Amino acid sequence: MSNSRALIVSSGIERRKQWKEDLLSGDWQVRCVESRDEALVAIPDFLPVLMLLDVLADEHTSEIDEHFAQRCRDSGLAVIIIFSQPTPEDIAVSFRRGAIDVLIEPFGRDELFQAIARAGDFKDLYQQNMGYRGQLERANKELQDSLNTLRMDQMAGRQVQLNLLPFGPVTQGEYTISHQIVPSLFLSGDFVGYSVAFDRFILFYVADVSGHGASSAFVTIMLSYIIRQIIRRHINEGDPSALLNAPEGLVEHVNRHIMALELDKHLTIFAGSIDTQRHVLRYVIGAQLPLPIVITEEKVVFLPGKGKPVGLFEDASWSVEEMALPENFTLLVVSDGLFDCISGDSMDEKEQAILAACQRVGPAGGHDALCRELGIDKIEKAPDDVSVMTVIRQHG
Repeated sequence: MSNSRALIVSSGIERRKQWKEDLLSGDWQVRCVESRDEALVAIPDFLPVLMLLDVLADEHTSEIDEHFAQRCRDSGLAVIIIFSQPTPEDIAVSFRRGAIDVLIEPFGRDELFQAIARAGDFKDLYQQNMGYRGQLERANKELQDSLNTLRMDQMAGRQVQLNLLPFGPVTQGEYTISHQIVPSLFLSGDFVGYSVAFDRFILFYVADVSGHGASSAFVTIMLSYIIRQIIRRHINEGDPSALLNAPEGLVEHVNRHIMALELDKHLTIFAGSIDTQRHVLRYVIGAQLPLPIVITEEKVVFLPGKGKPVGLFEDASWSVEEMALPENFTLLVVSDGLFDCISGDSMDEKEQAILAACQRVGPAGGHDALCRELGIDKIEKAPDDVSVMTVIRQHG
């Protein structure tokens, strides 16, 4: 041991004298005390690395104060307990309380120094372990600090997402548009946007970005910004006729932006516009699954149309579909995360289950009734983000 200081704790004068002579012959610095109370005072002053603790014949290690044993352990002391007539329990308790070795009288100088050598090995191992412990504590603190920073970043990101979501529901004439999002993580890769332009056009989209978490949430924020800029430009130009062709060219514009950023992300999207004067729906489908559903008194059907995902193909184009709207209907758009929450062995069975739920609610049931029937309100730990948007028209 580099610090060769030994503390002998014994009330036996002759034993103390003999052990001290043995230690001094091995170039140890030695201090002797008669009691454990005196030892507690000597430890912070003398700073020993080794303690010889003499246990009297009529004493048991279980009677040694735990506070004393803890102080020895906290000080990193290598403690060798010396017995004259130990029981097996005494020896077992000694090791449980942190003793490095046990010597039973009578023993000679060689046996003492063999025990000290073992104690030295322990001291080296102890110091090494304390070093590892310090490294682990620092690493844990750095990890906790990083987690706290990440948590704050996620909270900030989530707040940005919430601020960008519509303050629905929104009503324009006979039409009401509502939404709900159940994120699988704190940050969502699903996003819904809708607004009214010129008190005539309802413009909306539902997007599902690949993956989860912060990277997907970033794309939703970028998507919201791009579409808001387009809508704001049309409004600033003051030309309502420009929106008669919406959403023509919208998805292509978004696709160019995502491809240019090289984010290794793609998304599915359903984007549309409703002319509330002519009661015409125009829409684009970009690999949206399940397909949007139209609910009327007569039937419940998927909207026709198809298209590629956005962000995968540089020169892709998307066709615009158009349909005249009935006087009373509900348009339902859900993201594919709902498939994980609907019973069924195949995609077809799950789609039929969604259609059946829509049939039970009908066109006048409302947004909340549809969410209840689809089980949206009961989702607690979604494996994927689940988003729902409805557009409802009630005439007369």
